[in-house]
Amino acid sequence: MGVVPQPQQLSGEIPRELSNLINLQVMSLSHNLLTGEIPPQLGDLVNLTRMFLCGNPLSGCVPTSLQGKADSNCWTAEYLEG
Repeated sequence: MGVVPQPQQLSGEIPRELSNLINLQVMSLSHNLLTGEIPPQLGDLVNLTRMFLCGNPLSGCVPTSLQGKADSNCWTAEYLEG
């Protein structure tokens, strides 16, 4: 199961409520206009294996709750300050 709405010109912050999608395995939100930090609540997604966020003007660091959880090649560190 995955969320793959890219590129859709989504804007605003990544909703914390995505952490309610407990069976989510892949989240691809690349190449949108998402801002702010990655919600640490996404670390509650026990089945998450891949997360793609490149091409968004995000800030902050990858939350510790997500480090080591999803494929580290999928993070977009070049867009994160911290």
